Amino acid sequence: MSDLVTKFHPILYVSDPAKERDFYELFGLRTTYEGPEYAGFLAVGNDAVEFGLSAQRSSPPGMVRKVVTWQLGVSDVDAVIGVCEREGLHYEVTTEQPATDWCYRTVAVRSPNDIEVLFEGENEGALGE
Repeated sequence: MSDLVTKFHPILYVSDPAKERDFYELFGLRTTYEGPEYAGFLAVGNDAVEFGLSAQRSSPPGMVRKVVTWQLGVSDVDAVIGVCEREGLHYEVTTEQPATDWCYRTVAVRSPNDIEVLFEGENEGALGE
């Protein structure tokens, strides 16, 4: 029974799915689904990650921002910073060191639909090395 759940496909409800998709494409994700079967819905992802973007129906504006932070693991934090700078996106970099030999950076960006997106880098070792 441990293999019963095999994937996690969350759906974000946003006011503009296409604009949100374009934002995620800046960071290397691609459209994995968009079709006439589900108007106002599309999915983005790659081989490791996939999630849906659906036209917001009944949630009050700003509700998503209050209940979700989207955290995506990335292999190159500097590349994320480069995308933000090239595209004129406001971002904040934070360095975390939960252990002496474990240090990583996160880049916080707001998506077009005001969702906080954290891009979390890999372990960079001890600070100052």
